[in-house]
Amino acid sequence: MVCVARAELMWSGLALKNWFWRGLFVLHFTSLVFAKEKKEFKAKLGESALLPCCYELPSPESLYNYRVYWQTIQTEVIQAYSAGKPVPDSVPVNSKYVNRTEMDLQNLTLLISPVELSDNNTYECIVQVLENGAYKRACAKSVVLVVVADFSKPVISADVPKDACGSTEVMVNCSSHGGFAEPRVSGILNNMSVDWQTNLSDSKDSLYNVTAKLQLNLTEDIFLTCTIEYDVYKVSSNYTLKKLKECPSSPTPSPQGVIIASSLVLICIFLVAIALLFKYFRCHGCDRLRCSHYPVPQDPAVGTEMKEGVRGVIELSEVISEAASF
Repeated sequence: MVCVARAELMWSGLALKNWFWRGLFVLHFTSLVFAKEKKEFKAKLGESALLPCCYELPSPESLYNYRVYWQTIQTEVIQAYSAGKPVPDSVPVNSKYVNRTEMDLQNLTLLISPVELSDNNTYECIVQVLENGAYKRACAKSVVLVVVADFSKPVISADVPKDACGSTEVMVNCSSHGGFAEPRVSGILNNMSVDWQTNLSDSKDSLYNVTAKLQLNLTEDIFLTCTIEYDVYKVSSNYTLKKLKECPSSPTPSPQGVIIASSLVLICIFLVAIALLFKYFRCHGCDRLRCSHYPVPQDPAVGTEMKEGVRGVIELSEVISEAASF
């Protein structure tokens, strides 16, 4: 008798499990056929998410006449009720939802808390009502949960060369971390939009880190905004760069130095001229004395040479006069 009872109990458990999976498959197929347009809900990482179902019971006690299933689109079971009670332990609930989900027993809303990145998924609420001893589909609804993680406030810095001056190329950096979904970086430079060179990287917890660079020619005062946009959210920071001081020009000699240098040049020219004149007249006097004692035929080239010498002295005198007037 005991063995027969145990055998019957075993077969009833297997039958119940088989019935559940067949029913879940039918319900999933039905939901795909009859589900309306999916509605999107957003929740931030670490907070709570409430996903509405398509049906509300008259009272929590009336759950006895219903079957309610919450599952992912991949048919991972989250919550399942039949005849007013959770389904038997033979129907596995995905471990990542254990102790993080709860279903309201009247409006059938699914609570997920705290929200994790892996909760970014499509969920289905399927309701059957007991009529005339058989369960019939009451409704099926799909909802999309979009998980968002806030990015940190952007940090802006500029690589300005030491002792830079005048027109200088400057590299501006903007960085933010720890966010989700994939970000887009935008910016405003003196009321004009600018494009950043963006580099994305994933952290070990699948969150995004973003670094953006912008090269500028610092010829004027700059007011810059860096904005990180993710999903429907955004966070931004402002930064100001002042125009660099003008580079010093090449040093110019003082007027006093110019006067002294000019005077020295004039003195040198004057001394050279005196020396040339003295040499010329000395040589000319010697030639005349020699000619008076020993007359020789006059060479025409000598006369020409003397004329050129006199002309050179006159030109040198004119140069000295012009320099003195300068």
